[in-house]
Amino acid sequence: MEPLVWRREVGVVAAVVVAGSEKAAAHRLGLSHSTAKHHLANARSKVGAATTAQLVWIWAAVSSIVLARWQPVARPAAGAVSVRS
Repeated sequence: MEPLVWRREVGVVAAVVVAGSEKAAAHRLGLSHSTAKHHLANARSKVGAATTAQLVWIWAAVSSIVLARWQPVARPAAGAVSVRS
């Protein structure tokens, strides 16, 4: 089954959030501006967003739901010794 939005498209959306603009996101990812715009257009089309701002809002809303349900796996602290009985 094909994912709704491809990993690269999500990465470009996340880069827009961090970088603040499409051009800055493209530069951050080592892509041309037109390639970044292409990925964003595909993602907008797939989720029904009319603008990149709407796409970012949808991404943020979905991400917060996913993160709220995610339970991290407990890992021992660095240098901790495991004791077995």
